[in-house]
Amino acid sequence: MRIAYCTNVRLPSERAHGHQIAQVCDALVQLGHDVTIFAPKRWNPVKEEYHSYYRSDARVKLHYLRAFDPNMHGISTGLPGLMFANWTTGCATRCALQTEPFDSAHGKQFDLLYTRAPALLGKLLQTGMPVVLELHQLPRFGLRRFARRCNKCAIVACLTSPMRDRLLELGVHPDRLIVEGDAVDLARFQNLPSREEARKALGVSTNRIVVGYVGRLKTLGMEKGVSHLLQALKKLQPFDSAHGKPEAKFFGLVVGGPDGDKQQYEAQARSLGLTEKDVRFTGEVSAHDVPAALAACDILAMPFPDLPHYRNHMSPLKMFEYMAANRVMITSDLPTVRDVLSEKTAVFCAPGDVQSLADALVFVANHSDEAKERAATARSLVERHTWLERMKRILSAAK
Repeated sequence: MRIAYCTNVRLPSERAHGHQIAQVCDALVQLGHDVTIFAPKRWNPVKEEYHSYYRSDARVKLHYLRAFDPNMHGISTGLPGLMFANWTTGCATRCALQTEPFDSAHGKQFDLLYTRAPALLGKLLQTGMPVVLELHQLPRFGLRRFARRCNKCAIVACLTSPMRDRLLELGVHPDRLIVEGDAVDLARFQNLPSREEARKALGVSTNRIVVGYVGRLKTLGMEKGVSHLLQALKKLQPFDSAHGKPEAKFFGLVVGGPDGDKQQYEAQARSLGLTEKDVRFTGEVSAHDVPAALAACDILAMPFPDLPHYRNHMSPLKMFEYMAANRVMITSDLPTVRDVLSEKTAVFCAPGDVQSLADALVFVANHSDEAKERAATARSLVERHTWLERMKRILSAAK
């Protein structure tokens, strides 16, 4: 098939959505499809070219569109600027799609339009070509109109079951909806370094149990649980006694950025009395280096707080990377996580509860065989959650 991937974000992007788009498009071409990305041309702090930045498949084509760029203005244009940017991007996308040279063998420009941008959906449906919407977040406004548009799609692939359930309440036909979370490229996890090699590369030297958090430290300015992890590490430090302070059992490894957030959490760690012997902040690493960072850890933490975004919309890329790394996971107990994980594959804690997180860490430390069994089960399960398998299911549902 000829597939047009339509987006309203700048590419390449250092944010997770850019990496996710690259993975989806690579999977589509690896399944034998012809893929062209249509994206707005915007000012970009990332100066590297798309294919080299993501190490993307060279068969993916990229078509930049002329549209309003709110980043080119000296002052913030706010929500009106964002809405105007989306409108101009939608118009430019529709025009480009309808003027694309025909495929003479099939008599049409594209067999399928694919997007994760609800803001573009109206313009894409106007082309008359079949549309797949990969839904990462429900729009804040106009939900009834959005539901009507969903009913015109070939399929809506909701990242989470809470989003699917909400669309059902709004009147979207059940046969238009599937649930498909994010996924992982298992090739990135072949030939991982040993724990010792990975720790040496990150400057970690400790005999303690290494508890890792790997990924961006915040999402849209929202906490992702790093603060709770630091507090749990502090809570688990032994108290001074008349015979001196015994060695702590856990060491925190926080891998991620951006730098401003890293500095904030470093300051918090110092205020808690945590030193470099207790926690290390590496800053941001490239997506290529994430598997090695995960290999340095004994436990991987996803201590998300109980916020609407995490409860309803997220399908964290880090969850699938954690599963692929074959390390035991401690995760907040949220419906979006339960779409994939269970007590057979992870250890759960109450979201936002520092004591519950600390208890989970102690449980893993005291039940190492059970922890390894859960990690191994998660590693087997993630075979179903590769990008190739995911995209096969979505395209099959769209027929």
